[in-house]
Amino acid sequence: MRHIRVGDRVSMIYQMNNCGIVTEVFFKRVTAGTSSGSLSKQTWIKFKSDLTGKIVEIKREDVIKES
Repeated sequence: MRHIRVGDRVSMIYQMNNCGIVTEVFFKRVTAGTSSGSLSKQTWIKFKSDLTGKIVEIKREDVIKES
């Protein structure tokens, strides 16, 4: 998995035509889990969509970095 930073171009995995430039990378608390142990924070990304022009907030695991 490649690191995604502000300014990188990304695409959503399940809607490949929705792509854009990352504006923010941040973490959210996880409040529930199915395994034992402590819960870690989850990485989320905000990017400006070229398709709609809106800011999209999505989990890191649901986007890929374009080359």
